[in-house]
Amino acid sequence: MAVACGNGFTAVVPEHGDLWAFGKGDHGKLGLGANAHQLLPACVGRAHDLFDGEAIVMVAAGQKYTACVTAKGTLWCWGQGYFGQLGHGDREPRQRPVRLGKEMYGGSPAVMVACGNAHTLVLTGVGCVFSCGHGHAGRLGHGDEADKLLLVWADGFRGAHIVMVAAGGAHSVALGAEGKVW
Repeated sequence: MAVACGNGFTAVVPEHGDLWAFGKGDHGKLGLGANAHQLLPACVGRAHDLFDGEAIVMVAAGQKYTACVTAKGTLWCWGQGYFGQLGHGDREPRQRPVRLGKEMYGGSPAVMVACGNAHTLVLTGVGCVFSCGHGHAGRLGHGDEADKLLLVWADGFRGAHIVMVAAGGAHSVALGAEGKVW
């Protein structure tokens, strides 16, 4: 089960692994195929059909976009893509969840996703962090401020096993297995 709140919207994953959303629908951030607002929870997709038969285990909400991770470690992103935060290689919005294969983040399953205002962090099962989106102030962890339209390995954690990530409005945090914080 999981829940995430973005800017005026909420995404919920009940124990059966389906995805529900409600609130402001601008930029397609609800994943319902339109920009309409949704006052009551609506089913974005059932695990057995939309998400390749995989239950959703985690959901994260940014300012105007959403991302989720399935039980097999597949990442799905949708909503506003202006800064590349969806990781699809462009700046286009997506009104429905779009799959990002494991090859997009090093081949290892995703275990966690975090969404900031306009940047995304993905933590893999081997403790690596990949990021995309708005790079202002170095929030992506690549040593520069460039926007990234695809997920890129944040190699500044080289040698560390990252176990948790978080994305704030304009910053990011990673926690290493040894207790070190970046």
